[in-house]
Amino acid sequence: MLSDGIQIRRATPRDCDIILHHRRFMFRDMGNGTDAELDAMAAATRPWLLQALANDSYRGWLAETGDGRIIAGGGILISSWPARPEDPNTRRALILNVYTEPSFRRRGLARELMLLMISWLRDQGFQGVVLHASAEGRPLYESLDSRPPTRCVFVWSDLGPGLFCQC
Repeated sequence: MLSDGIQIRRATPRDCDIILHHRRFMFRDMGNGTDAELDAMAAATRPWLLQALANDSYRGWLAETGDGRIIAGGGILISSWPARPEDPNTRRALILNVYTEPSFRRRGLARELMLLMISWLRDQGFQGVVLHASAEGRPLYESLDSRPPTRCVFVWSDLGPGLFCQC
């Protein structure tokens, strides 16, 4: 349990609307898309997300207050991918939808979600993960690694230490 009675739990198909809310506002906060474009994105994503949550190709986690309010979340898209000589795994992972409601930011929720997701990936045998960082999220991802990244695509890999920037 985090401070203030906040707990992180796994997302289920019942959480589809809150995940879409987070995704919509994540893009809005980055200045991407008009209201109409964001509405269309959410409408197009809804059936995909429901299916992905049900079949575990999207694994999400949500931070929830004691009174049931969802205040942050993040997820991992797991896709089929051909194996490589150094990695026989035929799945790849992409972290996405990391979002914290504005009034709950700067409390470590996104960090806790990231650490949980990276731990889960390691436990599942993944050798790496990719994420595309927003300008606001970038300091968090940089703090998870000792090497300063130069671009906004980060890769965690067991092939090298920690989380690092993919150039």
